[in-house]
Amino acid sequence: WDVDKKKIDVSFDDTKTDVMAIHKAIAASGYDTEKVAGSEEAYKDLPGCCQYDHEMMMNQSGEMTSEDHSNHDH
Repeated sequence: WDVDKKKIDVSFDDTKTDVMAIHKAIAASGYDTEKVAGSEEAYKDLPGCCQYDHEMMMNQSGEMTSEDHSNHDH
């Protein structure tokens, strides 16, 4: 996850999984992707600093301040 660009790049072995499976796994963790809406139940269980404004524009180039994630593991 690139905090500044609000974008993730994923490399994978296409003999073991496919793009849609990755989108579904990300969505199951509570995050929206370009193809699959995130699970609201999983999203509500995320720590507050890992939640985001659903209206926020993703895939950007601007800078953001870093969040404090010291109270939980990523």
